[in-house]
Amino acid sequence: MDYIISLILILAIIMAGFRRIKLIKIGFALQSFLIAVICFIKGYEYKEYGLFILGILTIITKVFIIPYIVKRSAVNLKKRRETELIINGYWSYIISGVSVVLTFAFLKSYSDSIFKASLVLIIVGVILLVGRKKALTQMLGLLIMENGIVLFEISLVKIGPILEVGIIFEMLVLSLIMGVMVFRINKTFNSINTDYLSNLKE
Repeated sequence: MDYIISLILILAIIMAGFRRIKLIKIGFALQSFLIAVICFIKGYEYKEYGLFILGILTIITKVFIIPYIVKRSAVNLKKRRETELIINGYWSYIISGVSVVLTFAFLKSYSDSIFKASLVLIIVGVILLVGRKKALTQMLGLLIMENGIVLFEISLVKIGPILEVGIIFEMLVLSLIMGVMVFRINKTFNSINTDYLSNLKE
């Protein structure tokens, strides 16, 4: 389990500084797969079959379907990497790395590493959501935050099957909606830079 958590944290730090949408998408898929593995391990350990359902749904939606939606949304983009960053890659690495150190330092008395990793993923998601201008990258930041929330729920509560399906279905619908929005923004402005949206007037 510790090795899996370590891989998730390493991926999170690396993803925070990525500029290419494709690399962030691959990182998200790998991260989601590792979270599914955690679900299977915890499900087997505690005989909680609901976690098996969550793991299977995570693989289906976050490893395959959502990355496909992101890929299709990026097909017609002229630039598939961030060129103008609010928080550059250097500072993104520093902030995400410091967040890992501070999280584990302040919560050193708390033994659950899954809970600590969940907080780091939420912070990394915020970095991508706030520090980038492309709508597609911001969408991936939101999805990474949601991965953190899933880890948080796994560490704290017993998840029922209905809640599991609701979580996955919610993110799938959100991804479809945001994919359509990205397509419309790109078609209207020939770019997915969200700065153009500030120029809209009633």
